[in-house]
Amino acid sequence: MTTIRRMEENDAEDVRRVEAAAFGAWLNEARGRESELAPRTRTNVLVLREMDPQGCFVAEDEGDVVGFIFSRTWGSVGWFGTFGVMREHQGLGIGQRLMAASLTYLLRDPDRTIGLETMPDSPKNLGLYLKHRFRIRKLTLKLSRTLASSAAGELVLLRWSDVDDETRARWLADLREATDRVHPGLDYSKEILSTARYNLGETLVLVEGGRAVGMAVVRLVAIREQEHTPRAAAHPVVLHPDHAEEGTLRALLEAGEALARARGKREIGLPVNARHTWALDQALQFGYRVEGSSVRMVLAGTDEGPGRDCHVNLSRLAA
Repeated sequence: MTTIRRMEENDAEDVRRVEAAAFGAWLNEARGRESELAPRTRTNVLVLREMDPQGCFVAEDEGDVVGFIFSRTWGSVGWFGTFGVMREHQGLGIGQRLMAASLTYLLRDPDRTIGLETMPDSPKNLGLYLKHRFRIRKLTLKLSRTLASSAAGELVLLRWSDVDDETRARWLADLREATDRVHPGLDYSKEILSTARYNLGETLVLVEGGRAVGMAVVRLVAIREQEHTPRAAAHPVVLHPDHAEEGTLRALLEAGEALARARGKREIGLPVNARHTWALDQALQFGYRVEGSSVRMVLAGTDEGPGRDCHVNLSRLAA
């Protein structure tokens, strides 16, 4: 009998093993060739679990971990993923039980928007989520930009790592006010704090009139073992709606690019939900290109339906 239980820190190695096997098999099938997928780093798994330890679960069969699911909340926004099940244990309802455990956790807050992202070319996943009352919203476009070897007069914003605890606490309060204006209750504090704690990159903060009005979390480390990534990722990027202008958005993105370039990166990635039409147009004008997409889906009854707006709230998943 397979049991579902909360993920513990000492499950990290098993989760790495299952994730690499499950996603490696899927990639090999999609690509039509055999290759081994390197496991996620231990740090990556621990960071994902630490953000919402009460919402992360494993499936255990006769003492062996055969499946897992992560849950993640940004205040009033939440989702599950990554999750996976060993191929030989698929088709037994284990994935659905893991999803149910995650959704039970996420629905503790009745006002929470619950969503996910999946590959648009995966009919199996789309069908599974539609069956469980998730509704298709808009695409998340995966943008990227090649970084020039050098640039003169680069913009430099304040860095989280350079200020004291009092300033950090004030910034977090300011940024919560900004994200609440974008989506009531949205809070990116976990992303900022985990990036600093695990040395995953840097958070750049835009300050105007003594208040933090925007930020970009720039991740600089690879998520998989033995992977030297030439790419950084700016995610999330947000601006207070009262300060969402071409100049402020450009300042955030250019500062992120300058940081990535200084750390030896050749590219930077930027996810943009297609509902944020103005921000998407600006990123394309700044030289970013579309290289892929994911389908954003939201649990029926937890949002107001599809829409379009001019907010700067650049992130993946349910935001």
